[in-house]
Amino acid sequence: MSDLARIEIERDLAEAAAHRAAEEGLTLTAFASLLLRRSLDRAPNEDSVLVYDHLDEAGEVHIDRETSEDDESYVRRSALYGGLFDRHE
Repeated sequence: MSDLARIEIERDLAEAAAHRAAEEGLTLTAFASLLLRRSLDRAPNEDSVLVYDHLDEAGEVHIDRETSEDDESYVRRSALYGGLFDRHE
């Protein structure tokens, strides 16, 4: 008996997951398993942060400014996110 189970998801979601898996060099099965394991590892009611990073061609991180954000808040938030998510290669 296999350690795999069959699940049904919407086609557009499966296609998006297959594309992301390929970008990361994973099979769709490995990618879906990784996502589910990450989700199940979180404690109930635990907060998580979903981050989409936008890099320019030089690999620089750009933090979008909130419409009502003042300069001090933007600088502070940019420093925080830059420290957390900037790629230091």
